[in-house]
Amino acid sequence: MNSESTGSDALIQAGANPRWGAYGASKAALDHLSRTWAAELEGTGVAFYAVDPGEMNTRMHAMAIPDADPGTLADPADVARRIVALIARAGEAPSGARFEAARLPEAP
Repeated sequence: MNSESTGSDALIQAGANPRWGAYGASKAALDHLSRTWAAELEGTGVAFYAVDPGEMNTRMHAMAIPDADPGTLADPADVARRIVALIARAGEAPSGARFEAARLPEAP
């Protein structure tokens, strides 16, 4: 797998990647489960969101792509702050929605 096809988004959209089947399937399953639970719990005040963190500067990424430039990867702490900001504004987005962390507003 090359660096252009390792992000969660790519695994779901690009199809099968050798040795990444379970990982890619779990990402697609999370999106589907979020939409399903959103439909099942509609009107209860409970919201579900799927967040694609993008390619992050993690140990797993470094092991998968040792020559990747860490400067081009998302900082996990920044991604976490963006997810917290999404949760703080939970009523503003439809339950079951999928977001790319890089496109989420930063936490105040």
